[in-house]
Amino acid sequence: MILQRLAEHYDRIEMQLPPPGFSLQKISFCVVLNSDGSLNSFQTLQEKVCNRLVAQAMIVPGQGKPPGQGLNPCFLWDNASYMLGWSSDPDADKTARAVTAFEAFRKKHLELEGRIAHPAFSAVCSFLRAWSPEQASNYAESFKEIATNFGVFRIAGEMQYVHERVSAPPETEEQAAATKAGVKHGMCLVSGAMDEIARLHEPKIKGVGGAQSSGALLVSFNASAYESYGKPQSYNAPVGAITAFKYANALNYLLDRRDRRVSLGDSTVVFWADHHARVLEDSLSEMFGGAFSDDGPAIEEDQERLREAELLLKQLRDGTGATSIDAGGQSTKFFLLGLSPNASRISVRLWVEADAAELQKRLGQHLRDTDVYDSRNDRLLTLRRMVAATGRWDGKKTRFNTENVSPQLAGDVARSVLTGAAYPQSLLATMLRRIHSDGEVAYARAAAIKACLVRNSRLRGNPLEVKVKLDPAETNAGYNCGRLFALLEKAQTDSADGELNTTIKDRYFSSASTTPALVFPRLFRLSQHHLAKLDTGHKISYDRRLGEVMALLDRFPRQLSLEDQGRFVIGYFHQRQDLYTSKKDREEGATA
Repeated sequence: MILQRLAEHYDRIEMQLPPPGFSLQKISFCVVLNSDGSLNSFQTLQEKVCNRLVAQAMIVPGQGKPPGQGLNPCFLWDNASYMLGWSSDPDADKTARAVTAFEAFRKKHLELEGRIAHPAFSAVCSFLRAWSPEQASNYAESFKEIATNFGVFRIAGEMQYVHERVSAPPETEEQAAATKAGVKHGMCLVSGAMDEIARLHEPKIKGVGGAQSSGALLVSFNASAYESYGKPQSYNAPVGAITAFKYANALNYLLDRRDRRVSLGDSTVVFWADHHARVLEDSLSEMFGGAFSDDGPAIEEDQERLREAELLLKQLRDGTGATSIDAGGQSTKFFLLGLSPNASRISVRLWVEADAAELQKRLGQHLRDTDVYDSRNDRLLTLRRMVAATGRWDGKKTRFNTENVSPQLAGDVARSVLTGAAYPQSLLATMLRRIHSDGEVAYARAAAIKACLVRNSRLRGNPLEVKVKLDPAETNAGYNCGRLFALLEKAQTDSADGELNTTIKDRYFSSASTTPALVFPRLFRLSQHHLAKLDTGHKISYDRRLGEVMALLDRFPRQLSLEDQGRFVIGYFHQRQDLYTSKKDREEGATA
């Protein structure tokens, strides 16, 4: 199903992707030659995007370069080692390897000179005959800046590159016979058509975080233990060479687009629609973590797209957005694929196929489930922030260490949002454990806890209502214990004028949220010392607020369940937000 949907996507965007026999590569420099083959100049093809240099994506003949120690020169493009015999590493072995690679590159092209009657190709061959790797040292400083990826050739005064003007010659009879001898034909399991069966699925998949930079495989069998009926490598799962080429190129295209690719834990998620639905695609990217969050919107067009995406998400949250998206009367399908690195292969962590209208409803429901008032601004909880909040707080403002974030949890959370299923129970437990450990009750954590409580209870048939803002009428003991703790903490900090090394939160938050009956009597005894330091007006105000919350409690519970610990955190967060909200803003929010 995954390969089929990717191959179909290739058919829709075929004009933007390389045809069979070609591949899309990152080109960073160009060797400009005169018509007689003499060197004209070395030119950078890198563009400045968001204050960093980015290589151009260019369609070139052949596939990507396989890793390993073997020599595999490409046709009219390659890296600086092959094209010029230059290595950025001064190590003697690396330098010798670059010289050997250049000799292989030169030999390949000179052998083809007699079969390709084209003046541009002859100029390249003349350059290769005259060029010596020792000459590369004269341009070392320039190469360090521009030769960061692959390079191509161009004749001075020409608009096209040489590889765009010159076609590779057809195979010789001997080469064709050797190729044919190793070809197997059969029925492709994806398309159902008779085709040559791909032994290796090329091009390799590039762009998955943590995977090999040279590319990894989505489908491969590299040991006899995985073989069936004596069928080696990918003949175990017969996929036609054309289908393999299509799905691999479509996936590489999605992974190369920052507005269709996001990181979630250790997973890289790509998504696409079967019809044009740009605003919803951008909104989905923003929902996952922001299409432009890493570098910031670079151009006005990106900024406008970001505004449209945020507007649609807020409309979905508030129930005022469009209910469906169609393309000429056809329903639009969305596909989401989450990939994780696994040695030389790629693991599928997430696969979701959903109707666009249904997906909008699920996104809107998620946004309503996670909606918690934040006095700083009207923020949307993205999946990236939600997953990151399960990491350890590093002591900086809303920054979390994501090294130990569970990849399984990240995939489960995304699946819950996109399918409308219950949030994983481990999400609530992980959030509470992190809060008990580091004491940081961040917006993302409070919103995720609220979402777990609301959605999971609703799906169990016992709906639980948790307000967006402070709920003075709530009678739940855990919620009101959280409110009390926030008030007692604020009284302590006000009494000390901010001159505190530790607060009651640092010492007692974990125990107060699990065993209130053991902790709160001590906290109230301590509060008498804090309140005594306040002026009369503030003391009366705190006494009144504490009394209002105490009136909602029959007694302090001996122990709080996991769900009530979550409500303790929500009560604490709500009360803290209310304490730092001005009376004017509070009244405006009540009348809005």
